[in-house]
Amino acid sequence: MMRNEEDSNSERRVGVEFLRALIEWFRPFESALVAFSSGVDSSLVALAAYRALGQRAFAVTSISPSFARRELLEARKIAKEIGIELVEVEQDDLNSVDYVMNQVSRCYFCRSNLVRAIQPILKERKPQVCVDGTHLDDMSSPRPGIKALREGGFRSPLAELGMRKEDVRRVARLVGLSNSEKPSEACLSSRIAYGQAIDTKTLRMIEDSEEFIRQITSASVVRVRTIGTHAVIELNSDSIEEARRKFAKIETRLRALGYSSVELDPEGYKPGKMLSLFVQNRP
Repeated sequence: MMRNEEDSNSERRVGVEFLRALIEWFRPFESALVAFSSGVDSSLVALAAYRALGQRAFAVTSISPSFARRELLEARKIAKEIGIELVEVEQDDLNSVDYVMNQVSRCYFCRSNLVRAIQPILKERKPQVCVDGTHLDDMSSPRPGIKALREGGFRSPLAELGMRKEDVRRVARLVGLSNSEKPSEACLSSRIAYGQAIDTKTLRMIEDSEEFIRQITSASVVRVRTIGTHAVIELNSDSIEEARRKFAKIETRLRALGYSSVELDPEGYKPGKMLSLFVQNRP
């Protein structure tokens, strides 16, 4: 047997074991609520819950001003693909002063707002367990949002089973989830410099800018970091050259949307870069 075939079989075995463990995690429960985005992590959790519990499992997507429209459409698509019921609730973060202030702890208030938004669902349907898509790699850095979810009673089967991002993708490929290779995403508010107030106009400006860049490039990852009215564009590294060639069009469009200046980050996308940009660009 060739080495690569052995590796492939070994990866499949690991994937099968994780899938079985994830499904078994849900079996003791009568019902489950899955906090659901369009990402691969929560999608895999939703699939396992559905396979274990059938109609007694359901997914909840909280629609907020910082949740991109394309992500909502994707969430609906993936839920349909899995077969799980999707319940949509409204989460009005912009009425939360702590959230709008946009400090480093912003995600805590976002997830606290999520917990509040689903309270009517909890009272009506009384799921025995509430879960999210947090995995082990998420636990390696401070995540205020995870703290808020734990305070709200949520559990994380992926993390409890010791699954990392690569394990999640492995199992997602195994079961044929169409978003198995989807890059990690974050809410639109994560593009706004810490301390700069979050408002609807800025969120829509970011969303429309990123959508335009996706349309004229092959970029799979797009972030328009926003510092005041200055835009710093981060892309996956293999799309930077194409963006350079089309930068004049990109700059013209982003200025029309409301930015006063635009730059393309030559280093490309790196998670969490907003904090360093904010420090560098403080007055």
